This record gives sequence, C-alpha cells and structure tokens, in this order.
Amino acid sequence: MITYVPGLTSYGTAVVTVGSFDGVHLGHRALVEAASRIAREQGAASIALTFDPHPREVLGGPGIPQLASLEERAALLRAAGANEVAIMRFDQHAAALSAGAFVENVLVGELRASAVIMGHDHRFGQAREGDTALMRSMGGEHGFEVFEVSAVTDAHGAISSSRIRGALTAGHVEDAARMLGRTFSLKGIVVKGDGRGSTIGFPTANLDVDRVRTVLPARGVYAVWASAGGMSPRKAMLNIGVRPTFGGDEEHAEVHLLDTEADLYGCEVRAEFVARLRDERKFDGAEALVRQLNEDGLRCRAALR
Repeated sequence: MITYVPGLTSYGTAVVTVGSFDGVHLGHRALVEAASRIAREQGAASIALTFDPHPREVLGGPGIPQLASLEERAALLRAAGANEVAIMRFDQHAAALSAGAFVENVLVGELRASAVIMGHDHRFGQAREGDTALMRSMGGEHGFEVFEVSAVTDAHGAISSSRIRGALTAGHVEDAARMLGRTFSLKGIVVKGDGRGSTIGFPTANLDVDRVRTVLPARGVYAVWASAGGMSPRKAMLNIGVRPTFGGDEEHAEVHLLDTEADLYGCEVRAEFVARLRDERKFDGAEALVRQLNEDGLRCRAALR
C-alpha cells in the first residue's frame, strides 16, 4: 500500500506524522518539525506519510485544486525535516480501512512506528472514525507514543490549506505566502499563443496549467519571479485573465519577462507570486493597454526589489 521507504531499514523504527499536507503550510511544518525532533531523540527515522491522490478525489466529494504537486509536496516535507516521505496509494481499499486496521497494518506493520505525531484535528480510518483518543489507546496496545501538536494560528484562526486556497482565489497572494511560509508558485509548460503580446511590445509566454488539479489565483496582474530550465529567477509580470481588451473569452495565464529576452517555448516555467498589481480590466484599445502595462512594469520592479 505504501511506496517503499528506503531510509527506514537503517533506523529500525519511525516517528510518523500523517496527512494530505497540501501546500506544506506552517501548520504542516510544525508537525514535521515535531516528528523530526522526537525522531532524533529516539534514534528513529522521521517519516511523513501522505496520500495520492487526495482522499476527496476517491471519496466522491467535490474536487479540490491542489496547492502543490505530489513531487513538490515531498520535497517540501523533506525540507521541513522529514527523513523520508511515504506515499500511500489512496483508493477504495484504503478508504475502507478501519481506524484500527490503518494503525495495525500501516503505522505499526509497514512503518514500525515508535511514535505518532498528530495535529489537533486529525482524523483517520474509514469515515474518519479515528481520533487522538483512539490513537493513544492503540499506542498503549502496540507500544508507540502519541504526541499532539497544537494548531498554528494567526489573527483569523488556524492556518489551513482551505484558507490558503481562499486567499489565492481572492487574489491575496501576500496572505497566502504568509500562511505558507513562502511564496505560492505556479508551474506550466509554455505553449504557442496568438502572439498578440509581441505586436504591442509585451511578448508573453502562455502557460499550459492543469486547472483541474492546480489552484489558480484570481484574475489580474501579478509581480512574480519566473524561472525555467537553467535560467535563474527573473523579474516578470504574470497575467491571469481572458484579455477583455481584445474580446477574449478563454482564460489564460501568461508571463512577460522584464529586461530579459528568452525563447521559453516548450519549457516548464515556474512563477513565484510576490504581489498583486491590479485587477483585470478592459481598456479602450491597444494604446491605453500599453500605457497601463508600462505603469504595471514600474510597480512590478518596485515589488521585486
């Protein structure tokens, strides 16, 4: 059920924390950091156990665009302190596991848990029947400790993936960055566009983004750091919208590099969102749009200093 965890054999036991970890925000990092600290004390491996696909995709709920891909999630979990990232395939069989079976088969049987780190609201097992009390009871039976980590909060409550998604879809990329502990990033392959940007002196790279699985910030113009391949991050403006000035109706995400000429066609571009410059607007023709884009460029450079 779990992708092989190579580091476990050299430790023998593991301190495990479990979750979807979408975005690996400050709350998630607190769990992983606690697991890492306790693992060092015990001479055990620190393991973050996550799921693919997201459980809601299997349980029939509404689809949830993700804040980070599985590969990014694993890298962020390791950067937060996990020695290894275990990935459990979440399918109908996994969904049907009782809380007790999950503990016995996965945490004890496969991961050899000596301790389990739980978030304040974590539930597990079929129909989310398991809670901290049950985990403690089973820990006593199977010989592992259970530690509960309090929520990381701000003035608006507990930091959560859903709050971050809400901030992004409202265009509040600075708020999202604060809760993530880093800038939100978006990746896409550069595909051929209509070339309209080049005709007005603002050539853009049109990004093919998986809109079903990826959170897309609100329509508007953003200051971003853009990188691709071996190119170091460059100052750029990113527009999300339908190009209303030219009568467009299909949403695009397109990047204009400042002070840099580069052919990015076919490359994967990563854009890190620093600030929102303005809403998407319809202008009275190309000249008015160009004037605004020049102003946007000045504000973008200021935001990326």
